[in-house]
Amino acid sequence: MHEDDDPILEAAAALWASGVRAVPIGDELDRWQVGDLIFSDSELWRLAASRGLVEDGDSR
Repeated sequence: MHEDDDPILEAAAALWASGVRAVPIGDELDRWQVGDLIFSDSELWRLAASRGLVEDGDSR
């Protein structure tokens, strides 16, 4: 991953690719709706990581 890449967008894209629809919501698009659940950026990333879709990097 390049240093300019956004890890949250990477996580959202990886979830979409696996069939999980993560939709940004809120005025600042700082929350994500997945089904009936609402996730923060960090929770969304952890969801993708728990499924092995993104890797934990040293920059976190």
